[in-house]
Amino acid sequence: METKAENELRQVLDELSYPADKVRIVTCAEVHDLGTDVRRRLHGLPHRHYSSPTEVVEALPDERG
Repeated sequence: METKAENELRQVLDELSYPADKVRIVTCAEVHDLGTDVRRRLHGLPHRHYSSPTEVVEALPDERG
């Protein structure tokens, strides 16, 4: 089940065109001033291209780091 922060992230990521790489995803989150915890988790994403917001959320590192 997605957290509130992950749900908010998904809504922001819906604005991107895909495939999107980690840099574009992190930049999008920073521009939309998403919370520090979400941005920290995004920085932990593997460097690759993602095909959808769902793929990004599923690849997020655990909240506990």
